[in-house]
Amino acid sequence: MVSSIYNDYIVPFIDLDVKGSAMYKNRLMMLDVLANNNWKRPIYFTGGSFGDDDYLWMKDYLQLDGLVYKLVPIKTPVDKENRYDMGQIDSDKMYDLVMKWEWGNGDLTTIYHDPETRKNSISYRTNMARLMEQLINEGKIDKAKKIIDLALTKMPMDYYGYYTMVEPFAGGYYEVGEKAKARQLLERLMTKYKQNLTYYSGIQPSIQNGIASDIITDIERYRSLLTVMKDRGDVEFYNKNKPVFNSFVQRFTRFGRDLE
Repeated sequence: MVSSIYNDYIVPFIDLDVKGSAMYKNRLMMLDVLANNNWKRPIYFTGGSFGDDDYLWMKDYLQLDGLVYKLVPIKTPVDKENRYDMGQIDSDKMYDLVMKWEWGNGDLTTIYHDPETRKNSISYRTNMARLMEQLINEGKIDKAKKIIDLALTKMPMDYYGYYTMVEPFAGGYYEVGEKAKARQLLERLMTKYKQNLTYYSGIQPSIQNGIASDIITDIERYRSLLTVMKDRGDVEFYNKNKPVFNSFVQRFTRFGRDLE
């Protein structure tokens, strides 16, 4: 059920804190499966929902295996600061799973990628970024590099969008010692936000007010890219891009603030 390296972390029992005033049939069925399973076969939960009952009130006992969560007798408390990063990661197992994924024609730039396909990239990128970070933390740098390259190759940024999900890989490139690749990726991401903000700045103020949330979002996402540079110690690149960012913010003095 779990890798032998986690044997010492197996808990003797799991308490369920069942919430709510009623127990519905679907949850009773799930609990019945659990009661009769006796850890003989793995029990998996799909992602996409985050209600406590969706995971039988056992979010603290999950392991992320690719795109699904496996119930394991090991406690990994959910981070209160980021409730979406659930479960522990067995980096070697998940790495093997991810490297065996079949991507079909997802990496082609000569076909149309429909909205649902692009939306699905959120889960893929998010989970691959978590795996990347775990590999880096464990000193498995070569494997981390392969995960970053795989994510960027199989889900081409210009065709999938959702650029905030690409940002972690820029930080990952810094952490694995690939500064040039990190800078190149950040340049591409900054270009996207510059293009958006240039377009917004050409719209009359009365219309800008109606799309203020879009403008503010792009400003803050652009800002976060400079934070990646600064936090990873790339001061030279940060100082180069800081005045450019501030020049864009100055176009929207009502919505944004400069970098200090």
